[in-house]
Amino acid sequence: MLFASSNNATNIFGLTRPQLRPIVNSIAQDVPVISFDITVERQVQGYYGYSAEKLIPTFSYTTQSGATGESTVFVKRFHRTGPAEAHFYACLQEYRAPIPRMYGALIDSEGREILFLEYVEPIGDIQACERFADDLDNLRKSLAATAHFNAIQLSAEDVSQLPFKDVGQGLADTCETLEHIWDHACLGELGADLKRLCLSSQNGLSQLQALAEGLIEPVAKMRSGLIHSDIAPENTGWRRCTGELLILDLEWIGIGPRFFDAAHWLGGAPDDLQPHCCQRDELAQYYLDQYVLRGGEETPLDQFMKEVSILWIAQNFTMLWFSLARALDGQVDWTEDREAGRRSAGEWLYQELDALFQIASKQESGSHDSIVQSPD
Repeated sequence: MLFASSNNATNIFGLTRPQLRPIVNSIAQDVPVISFDITVERQVQGYYGYSAEKLIPTFSYTTQSGATGESTVFVKRFHRTGPAEAHFYACLQEYRAPIPRMYGALIDSEGREILFLEYVEPIGDIQACERFADDLDNLRKSLAATAHFNAIQLSAEDVSQLPFKDVGQGLADTCETLEHIWDHACLGELGADLKRLCLSSQNGLSQLQALAEGLIEPVAKMRSGLIHSDIAPENTGWRRCTGELLILDLEWIGIGPRFFDAAHWLGGAPDDLQPHCCQRDELAQYYLDQYVLRGGEETPLDQFMKEVSILWIAQNFTMLWFSLARALDGQVDWTEDREAGRRSAGEWLYQELDALFQIASKQESGSHDSIVQSPD
């Protein structure tokens, strides 16, 4: 157990007690506090993330009226300087988005943002997250939270303050990434499976590049909306007082293809990559019902399925650079063993590339024409 020191500096990233006082006032529901103590007993479990250091302190406080309280909070200090997530949390709280409450944000002496959030119970470890789609109750809760998030109707002013997620540019950049993958794979630097895959077809590289380029136009024609960009179980958690599933890590939110997030679960991943506990159409209709319930536009199921199929492929293409980087450097966030990190990332890259290869082959043979057709 760590206790805050008696001087002004605390064990929360060296912040002083005067700096923390407004945060504690917010935790106490904006009632001024006269004193507070800090303990750090909990440790961050499961997925840690790449962008920030994290703590889970508990604040015990006394208000001016003599009332006492205690609250556990999630604190993250970003590695980079400048604005990170606080402005996104502040914006979406105004729309009652399914996100944790933000108690405030501070800037440290090096210009790094420190964010104070409601503490939620994490989904679990990485292995538990991989099995999330096989639990119908959890999956429906995730789809409902995602639909709620995507259906939020932002004002024109707020839309202008969010980044535009240019999936088309990402697809264009993928063509160069694929060349790098082929170069490393053919030299055996990404494992035997990837070497065999990349050497097995003389025109495999050009097939994948053509598939990626063919998605640019249909993606550009899709309607836009609020997207999270990284919806996954590890970026969600349970609200402790209600059991509601909340969406975390808003660092990469923006405006993009409206069903981009839904494609993670519903876009047509092979069952060996992402098993599902019931028919995909049933899950898709549930998402659409929740989307409309929260104010989103009604969309025919067949159009939705076409869009998320395209977007699932696009997502896999536009994340190949990340998988390649981790397969080369092994810098994953769940182990310090770089060789183990390289092996696992190489396996992910192989699975992603093999799935794309199968789609590209079907596309070229004419048995998968619908993939590159523009949504209506």
